[in-house]
Amino acid sequence: MKNKKVKIKSTTCITPIWSIQVVAKKLRRKLMQSVFIFDIDDTMYDQQSAFGKAIHSLDIPNNKILDISHLYQLMKEYGDETFSLGFDKTKLKQMHIYRIKRSLLDYDVEITDAQAIKFQMNFDKYQDEIQLFPTMDNLLDVLVKKNQILGIITNGTYTKQSKKIEKLNLEKWFPRNNIVISEELGISKPNKDIFQYFERKISLPSKIENFYYIGDNYLNDIVGPKTVGWNTIWVNYRNYQKPKACLADYIVETPDELSTIISKIIFN
Repeated sequence: MKNKKVKIKSTTCITPIWSIQVVAKKLRRKLMQSVFIFDIDDTMYDQQSAFGKAIHSLDIPNNKILDISHLYQLMKEYGDETFSLGFDKTKLKQMHIYRIKRSLLDYDVEITDAQAIKFQMNFDKYQDEIQLFPTMDNLLDVLVKKNQILGIITNGTYTKQSKKIEKLNLEKWFPRNNIVISEELGISKPNKDIFQYFERKISLPSKIENFYYIGDNYLNDIVGPKTVGWNTIWVNYRNYQKPKACLADYIVETPDELSTIISKIIFN
């Protein structure tokens, strides 16, 4: 009897090289984890809007033409002067009076201390109406979904900044341990110590090159983080003039552009 040859169909599947490369690429994407640290004011919501409403509540002569955007920037700069010298809560009221009076003087407008206090009260009131910039909630959802590490470093008093965090529901995305408010430390941006404190606080093995700070204030949010080697994304929604030797790694002018840049980073 002749031996009958039987053909055996192989069940072994040889994966094409291109398929392996696709899987490897997906794995690299999955493992790409960065640390994204955000400023709050004018980065996550529009603080200038509240400022404008508070300014209009003052009795300013009709013949005085105010550039709200420029005036707002002046107030922030004069306020930052006091924070950069070290925060003193006992002088907070005096700082509020000084920064708005000094800003208006640049427009030859003089107001009393009482008017400055009224302005600050209205400024605080209108900030109770704040909302996240469009697309910001979607961006934060994506970052959490993609297992990115999120944090906040913000200048200001613990009470006021905590109120904003609550109003914007930021603890939905940001662990409380990853939130740093300058009053808690007695130091503020752009002092490099506040950024180094954040690194120690979160105790992560992430490399410095995977840290990204996102903020609107060039000195505080770009120059400051650069002193410790972080990457920076300048949220320049107000189209402020760019320095000749700009230190920002990325510059965005709309919330949509911010989402696009961060998506490119995490899917690189």
